Amino acid sequence: MTTGLTGMDARLAFDGRQCRMDYSPSSGGWLRRRLGRIAFPVTALAGVQLTPPGRRRLGRLTLLLRQGADPFYAVAGAMISADDHPFFVEFPPEGEADAQRLAETLHGAVVSTGLAQSAAGEFMVEAAWPPAVETYDGTCHFDGRNVRLDWKAGGEGRTFPLAALDAVTCVHGQGRRGDFLWFRAVGERADLVPDPRDGERCLPFASERAEVLLFAAGVATALRGRQLDLNAPPADGGLPHGLSGVGGPGGAGVVLHGLHGRAEFDGARVIVSSQGMTRAIPLAAVDQVELVEANGGVGHVRVRLAGTAGDRSAPDPSLDVDAVLHNNDPAALEFTLQVTRALQGVTRVPDSELLRTAGLRPDVGEALARASGRVRAMARELAALSAALEPGETVREIELAVGRRVLVFFLTDRHLLSMGPDDALGGHTAVPLHMFADVRATWDETHEGNLVWIDEEGDEIPFHGIYHPVRFQQTFRALRFGAYGGQEPGAPSPAYAAAPGAGPHTAAPKAGPHTGAPAGTPQAPPMSPAPPQAGRPDVAAALSRTRSDVSPFQRELAALLGVLDAGEPVKEVEPGRWGGKAGLLALTDRRAVFADQEGGLNALAFTDIDYVSYDTDYDGSPGRLTATDNDYDTIEFTWLREPERFAHAIDAMRQCPPERVPAPAGVSPDAVRARPDVAAALSRSRAGDQAGAQQLLLLGAGLGPGDQLYELEPALFAGENGLLALTGRAVLFAGPGGLRRVPLPEVAGVRHHEWRRRGDEDLHLETGSGSWDLVFRLRGGERFEAAIHSLLAGSPVRPSPAGPGQHLAAEPAGPASPYTAEPAGPGYPYAAEPEIGLSDVSGWLGGIAEAAARLTQLVNAQKNGLLTEAELNAKCAGPLADGERFEAAVDAYLAGTPVWPEAVRHPGRTAASKDEVRAWVGRIGETAAKLGDLVRLRQDGLLTAEEFAAKCAELRRR
Repeated sequence: MTTGLTGMDARLAFDGRQCRMDYSPSSGGWLRRRLGRIAFPVTALAGVQLTPPGRRRLGRLTLLLRQGADPFYAVAGAMISADDHPFFVEFPPEGEADAQRLAETLHGAVVSTGLAQSAAGEFMVEAAWPPAVETYDGTCHFDGRNVRLDWKAGGEGRTFPLAALDAVTCVHGQGRRGDFLWFRAVGERADLVPDPRDGERCLPFASERAEVLLFAAGVATALRGRQLDLNAPPADGGLPHGLSGVGGPGGAGVVLHGLHGRAEFDGARVIVSSQGMTRAIPLAAVDQVELVEANGGVGHVRVRLAGTAGDRSAPDPSLDVDAVLHNNDPAALEFTLQVTRALQGVTRVPDSELLRTAGLRPDVGEALARASGRVRAMARELAALSAALEPGETVREIELAVGRRVLVFFLTDRHLLSMGPDDALGGHTAVPLHMFADVRATWDETHEGNLVWIDEEGDEIPFHGIYHPVRFQQTFRALRFGAYGGQEPGAPSPAYAAAPGAGPHTAAPKAGPHTGAPAGTPQAPPMSPAPPQAGRPDVAAALSRTRSDVSPFQRELAALLGVLDAGEPVKEVEPGRWGGKAGLLALTDRRAVFADQEGGLNALAFTDIDYVSYDTDYDGSPGRLTATDNDYDTIEFTWLREPERFAHAIDAMRQCPPERVPAPAGVSPDAVRARPDVAAALSRSRAGDQAGAQQLLLLGAGLGPGDQLYELEPALFAGENGLLALTGRAVLFAGPGGLRRVPLPEVAGVRHHEWRRRGDEDLHLETGSGSWDLVFRLRGGERFEAAIHSLLAGSPVRPSPAGPGQHLAAEPAGPASPYTAEPAGPGYPYAAEPEIGLSDVSGWLGGIAEAAARLTQLVNAQKNGLLTEAELNAKCAGPLADGERFEAAVDAYLAGTPVWPEAVRHPGRTAASKDEVRAWVGRIGETAAKLGDLVRLRQDGLLTAEEFAAKCAELRRR
């Protein structure tokens, strides 16, 4: 008689002798989804555990297998979580009676076997084991007698007879190491740590983990079921333990698998893989093989090259490219004996290329030459990190951090590695560079400072007490963002040696890849002897705006340019003081950098600034710029002639970043200039026919359908000279850094100041509470002020005619404004736009609320079992699409570009997942409710148009 239990994603059946489990393809566990069906005898069980259902949880019947009976746990261990392992069934409250009955039946059967407390001698689970598995790196096959590994990158495949293998393991990756499948050979220690760099016996995998685990469990089952033949003859070339490979003539051939590398002798040459490099050394180029026994520690085998001076002091073997570490491995002695015997009677012929690249890795040597002297004392950590390098991986920077914890850092072209004295060997940390969004560096006149690594989610990881952190910052940005690629003429140099390391630089080896290095391996970035100081239009523009004499600060200017990223533009430059030292302050699009006359450098990124303020008399006398960081510490730059220029530029760049707008296809600057509204604005502007072509094209790209341009004037904004334009919907600024836009609904007020002593005018745009004014320096600011006042009052306007460069006379009636109301009719864009009022927006908000309510009902129905997940996905498609369309229409209205929901371009939805629904409902609910309240207050006359626009803008920013 068969008893069974049907759960949420699996069914368990028991016929008195055998258990059978069938899993749903939509099961929640990654392993359970792939299994399909498994079977095992009752003798495999050690017990049964029943957890009854509760108010908010399902019941669970769990089968406990005897030790040694579960092949999945044997090959994967903790990689399989409690919710992923296959030996349980979850059931709803109505299935509790069946679960109780089955649990009692199984318990009685387990007791009757009398085997519950003993270990199993073989794996006892039957499943459909796959004969092969394919990952992103290669393929592994098993035919019942041999395991074969083939790699997609090419090279000879490897075959492992079953008799030569002792175990197979799925290893969970640590740090930068991903998961990988690894085979242990007969005779190797059971506690040997699997090495993912052992390319002969490991296969990395990622999303294929369920398939790989099933394959590994099948091989493990076959391994457990056969008797080990430790006397199996070597296969295909005499490698130990029957591993196949290339053998030398006369059966010569031996392989040493070291702790952090590999050495192979095939009778004609010695191949050493160490320090992430592979070197093929002809036998005639070998002088001798040096063997040092471990004696309870770590020993090494070193290949000495012919032509090496006898008294040459070799580097530490853990850093030597021709040495392999071992731990009393018999293969080390065998390797040494075979090579020594083969060298008898061989005439030594030195190889100049091998001699040039022998010893310390060239990239490690160059990085150590730039590093501070104290890092060289960390020999153990340097050895461990060097040994952790992948094949072809290049070291770019090495340094020591002496903050709360002492750490040695390696920055390579792929990872950031770190290790401290308290870490065990192999316990280093390695993080791929793509996991970091940026790194921030600050330092003082001692060149010691901090590095703050910022991950993709914005979380910060600080490290303190690093010597020359700017080197790490520049190199990381070069590697992460390609700053060492092609650069525009006049772009700042990457200046690798912005702050030279302690100690002399070693002579750089001549160009050429390491022997055996893969083609295309990235080379170290070039050392820039001096940053370019000529041909920089951004520097020339910044220097033209300062009224101070910069000629005594040429050395400081060169130092500033040397630490800038490639493509990082200079916005402002001004002599001043910081920390009591005279120097030069420069402002870029991302930070403020100060170089003092004693060689010190410091930088403050915009992301570290909470707010800035300034103190000045506006009469040319020195003032002060004060920056308050996120920890509320203040940094003061004094003796600046125009600190307000810096403050206004920082506020502008933080609040108004440039847009990426595509250039209009087939549109020339003359075509933009020929537009009637642009031509009329230029006729009143001081730019006239001298307006830049690139700036006009940017303005043309920023003008949307129906936009009318009212005013145009040259201006200084965000540290750039460009064109300031006013349309019916936004204030636009086109400069060298791109197009910047301030939508009029976000403008709470406008005012204009004229500084008669200097002949300057400032136009201030107030952008709501919590933000500083956006300040434009220009001539003709009073025209912009009057026009913006008119537009904020809700009346599209048209300027009266005026000649080039002339100010317009005030209207006799009304405020001092040169503008008249724009008549509606043909030729003016506002007449053709749909009439959208607050009542329409209120209706759309109701549609959003209705869609959110409907989606919530559907999710609850699926949660209560009234809908399947597939039915939920299909039913949510329509309401979610409608809600998103209404949302887009409301957002367009608030942005000043009203559009009806039917005109919103939206991809047709055929399905919507539960996660998408929850994300949309959670995001839109509170915002839509608050916006609805504002609409009702405006309709009831409790808010003015200006107040309504300001509150809506603030809500959108949130």
